Amino acid sequence: MIKPHLLTCLLILLLFTPLTQSCTKNPNPAAQSLKSSTDSVKNGVNRNSTEDSINNSIKSKEPAPKDSAEKAKFLEDELASMVTLKLITQKQSNGLRNILETVEVEHITSPGVRVKNLLIVHKIVAPDIVNIFKEMADSGFIIEKIEPMSKYQWNDRKSMAANNTSAFNYRLVAGTKSISRHANGLALDINPLWNPYVSGKYVSPPGAIYDIKKPGTIHKDSPAYKIFLKHGWKWGGSWTPYKDYQHFFYEVIPVKRF
Repeated sequence: MIKPHLLTCLLILLLFTPLTQSCTKNPNPAAQSLKSSTDSVKNGVNRNSTEDSINNSIKSKEPAPKDSAEKAKFLEDELASMVTLKLITQKQSNGLRNILETVEVEHITSPGVRVKNLLIVHKIVAPDIVNIFKEMADSGFIIEKIEPMSKYQWNDRKSMAANNTSAFNYRLVAGTKSISRHANGLALDINPLWNPYVSGKYVSPPGAIYDIKKPGTIHKDSPAYKIFLKHGWKWGGSWTPYKDYQHFFYEVIPVKRF
């Protein structure tokens, strides 16, 4: 026979066991919702932190703009290379240093690839050149390469054959005794292999083909032509009877021989 107090304990256990199991299997919905929200916030913060980390990593890989000291050194090194090659004297180098400036310009080397490189130009046109190149880059106009002329020993033919875009080069106008506007950083040759000098059957650089359908070619409907002329520059492609499609020049400032 079961004693009364044992029977009472058994009944209590039978009554509370289902309730305990129910609570265990089905936790408080409000508490569960709060936990889910907390987890989501935590996950969101983690995702944002990861994205920020990736973005910062990408930004850190972008080359920092050249400072004034780096630009000044570039000019000094380029002039020194001309002196070493006996293309100019030290006295000429000193004079040129007073009118020239290194600028960092943006350009598109191929679709979607935007880079920065250095050019040496006349101080007066330096701000203009920075704006011109930025506008050309924004338009998507391709400039394949901009490399120091010292890499080509200041040989214009070698530079053109490599399709190198250049500005300053202390030299004469080809085939004449006249000083070139390049000698004062007042002219640029853009993509010369795609925009050759043409006079009758003579083409320079040799093997160059002028095809206005090719990106980076200059013609009157091209962004380069419109942008340079908007800034007051002139184009050698407008000359007759010969054409210098690569050549933009600024003639407001007289050329000085050193």
